[in-house]
Amino acid sequence: MNRKGLALKFFLPVTLALAALIGLAIWGVSSYQTTQAEQAFEEHLTSLAAASNSMFHADAEDYCRTRGMTFHRVQEGLFSKDPAAAAFERKSQGQFAANPSLQILVSHYTDASGDPRIYALSPGRLKDSCAQCHQAMGIETFKGRKDGELVAAFGVSMSTAPLYRSERNIRLLFTAAGVALLILISAIIIQRVKSAILTPLGHLSGAIGKVAKGDMTVVAPMEHEDEIGQLARTFNGMVSDLNQALSGMGTASEQVASGSTQLAASAEQMSQTVQETARVGEDLRQAGRDVLEALRQLDANVAAMAEHARQTGTKTDAAVQDTDRGAETGRGTSQGMQAIQEATSRIVRTVKVIQGLARQTNLLSLNAAIEAAKAGAQGKGFAVVAEEVRVLADRSGHSAKEIEETISAMQEAVTEGTSSVEVTLHHLEAIRDRISEVSGSIHQIGGLSEGQAQTSEEVGRLMNQTATRLDQNAAATHELAATVQEVARTSDELSRVAETLRSTVRRFKLR
Repeated sequence: MNRKGLALKFFLPVTLALAALIGLAIWGVSSYQTTQAEQAFEEHLTSLAAASNSMFHADAEDYCRTRGMTFHRVQEGLFSKDPAAAAFERKSQGQFAANPSLQILVSHYTDASGDPRIYALSPGRLKDSCAQCHQAMGIETFKGRKDGELVAAFGVSMSTAPLYRSERNIRLLFTAAGVALLILISAIIIQRVKSAILTPLGHLSGAIGKVAKGDMTVVAPMEHEDEIGQLARTFNGMVSDLNQALSGMGTASEQVASGSTQLAASAEQMSQTVQETARVGEDLRQAGRDVLEALRQLDANVAAMAEHARQTGTKTDAAVQDTDRGAETGRGTSQGMQAIQEATSRIVRTVKVIQGLARQTNLLSLNAAIEAAKAGAQGKGFAVVAEEVRVLADRSGHSAKEIEETISAMQEAVTEGTSSVEVTLHHLEAIRDRISEVSGSIHQIGGLSEGQAQTSEEVGRLMNQTATRLDQNAAATHELAATVQEVARTSDELSRVAETLRSTVRRFKLR
């Protein structure tokens, strides 16, 4: 803090104002005293001039001489040697003559030597006492003059230089006293202002300077209860608030930095999750394509199985007719038995085909169930369909096994029929019944094949829906990836902001 500058700004106007007031007071007092002295001096001279009319002129002259005054006796044609005094005397003579009531005239002038003087002149009018005095002394008796007639003028003059010197001395004395008083008052004011203003302001300025340099631990002294003390308390409150704010900024910057780090880690984890989701989605789409291809193969196999079932049904119907004819005629049993043997062989082959298709269908349904399990919630519907396909394949396998067992029984019956026609004829009816059962089973297999085809169509529809959802998920995954990238950029920005805040806070020394 520039104390000299503040002192000059503060004390110079105050000092000038005090000096002006003291100067005005000194000049006013001295002027008043000078005026009073001049008035008293003038009154003294006028009284003396008036009294000289009644005094012996020699006594009046001696009295004036002893007191540094000059006694004047003015008559017509007899004036003072000093031009200024003579001019005043001539002028006074005319005024006295013109105005009988005029008792005295006073003039201030400067004589030929430059000395300021005051001159009081009183008219000398003829009275009885004047004539008696003159007669007693043997001088002019004023014969032919009337009472009251202006015969002369008497006055007293004196230099006013001593009076002015006294005035100057008084003014110098008052000026010296005023200067001393001014110095004393200024010293008191300076001391009071220094202790009450400058010193506290200096302390406060030092505290402000430390705060400006980043030191937030400073505390301004609060020794006074005046405005400066209030200012110091306000400053300390402000510094405390700044400490809290900066501490909060530091904590916030650490939290922002930690949050940005966690956000970056979360963004990285989300990115990996998005990539894994995209990969799983692609795997699911590929699995769906594989399942659709397997379903197409299954549809073809089911169609082939249905065709074989129809052919087998036709042949079993023919076998029934042959059995009926064999039972009626009993002839051609060997040929009929051979036809039955051939029919049963074809049935066995057909059953083998059906069993192979059932096993393949079971494997396809198992693969579909595995892929549906990989798909999670999105493959739940597909898993249900795959389970239905597996159950249908199991049922087809059981039916084929029953047919195989039936054919085995037929073959045993045919073998026994070749040894005895009677036994064959006896069993023809049973064979016919068994063939009818086989025909029913074959027709049932055809119905199951049609159900299998419908199930395959439903599975295909579900797989198409799943593929559509997977495409939608892929688009959402791409959008999520873009969002994750934006989150990563935001995390970087937060990290930079947090570092800036930490750098700013580290510039300050906090409590």
